[in-house]
Amino acid sequence: MKGLKRLSAMLMIIFMLAGCSTGTGNNVEEPTMSTWEDVLAQGKNKEVTILMWGGNESINKYMDGFVSAKVKEKYGITLKRVPMNAPEFMSKLLNEKKGNLNPGTSDLLWINAENFRTAKQGGLLWGPFTDLLPNVSQYYDLEASDLHYDTGIPIEGHEAIWGRAQLVLTYDSEYVKEPPKSFEELMVWVKENPGKFTYPKLPDDFVGAAFIRTAYYELTGERDVFQKDMTREAFNELSKPVVAYFKEMNPYLWREGKAFPVSQAQQDELFKNGEVYMTMGFEIGKTAGQVKTGVYPESVKTYVFDTGTIGNSHYLAVPFNSPNKAAALLVIDFLQSPEAQIEKLKPEVWGDMPGFDTNKLDASQKSQLETLESDPASISMETLTNNRLPEMQSQYIDWIKEIWTDEIGGQ
Repeated sequence: MKGLKRLSAMLMIIFMLAGCSTGTGNNVEEPTMSTWEDVLAQGKNKEVTILMWGGNESINKYMDGFVSAKVKEKYGITLKRVPMNAPEFMSKLLNEKKGNLNPGTSDLLWINAENFRTAKQGGLLWGPFTDLLPNVSQYYDLEASDLHYDTGIPIEGHEAIWGRAQLVLTYDSEYVKEPPKSFEELMVWVKENPGKFTYPKLPDDFVGAAFIRTAYYELTGERDVFQKDMTREAFNELSKPVVAYFKEMNPYLWREGKAFPVSQAQQDELFKNGEVYMTMGFEIGKTAGQVKTGVYPESVKTYVFDTGTIGNSHYLAVPFNSPNKAAALLVIDFLQSPEAQIEKLKPEVWGDMPGFDTNKLDASQKSQLETLESDPASISMETLTNNRLPEMQSQYIDWIKEIWTDEIGGQ
């Protein structure tokens, strides 16, 4: 977090001194693309380099196999995936901006939340471009809030939704006959089953942080306030019942709350070994995939709280100095297509939640979706949608991590 704050400060200073505005660099000749026909004419038979987190082999296989083959077949595009964490590619783009490197070395970014905020404010992104994408207008709900805001940050056409995610809970029905359906019920269950529940450690694990954020909605009784501005003092006051709840829970957790799994992967391992009876994650089809491959027994199932769980979205953006902007848009549009979205939803592929509006699918596409949802270890899109809580402003995500570290995890 400190590194991100330093990067944000560097960006602000550099662009104030340079007099740069959000958008493109000085030496890039901007493509003229007012229609999709322009994009097709300029984008075919190019190479597209995408910078993205490479820590999930299933996602890597999806990109290197299915996606690469399809964009090659449709557009003659060679897709080059470069594994790179967001702080790394943010620093890379910053250095290219400082060095006036135009054209640059990449065409696509997998990005969201505070990294999007920093990149957009620093002029590291090209746009707006989303109005050009035909699959968005045909298959997506144009009124959906996450097509306009990313954790409270106005998108303004500078990133395109790639998928949605929602915190889901996984349990073994052999040991958990009636899983708790709220944080209130969870406290009762944890006390009745000491040592058999935990969650990934903040501030570094995204899943653990989302679990705590979810608790804010139920335990404070608030909802819309988390998308509005408030002071740190007001947020600290609002946080008091949440802090009290998790302090009370700590002694009944795995290792009596004196240690936490350092990652979702470690939490999953504890679950697989029977040390804890529940785990959690954002990949809605992941559990079904683990059951199919025998990693988890058939008694393992997924669900969400009746009081809801945090949902958020992830996006694709084009760097300000991309050498192949039109080709990048062709790749984005394919990744947003029902074909690509349904493929990545498959539990054996990725298990990532689609971004499209299911009401806009044709009969064949709906049938494919229903087949995937029929798996006993899966959870339906309808259930997820009905129990989806909106993501908070990105500033509050940072504050929650700090509060947990100071007040809860340090106890």
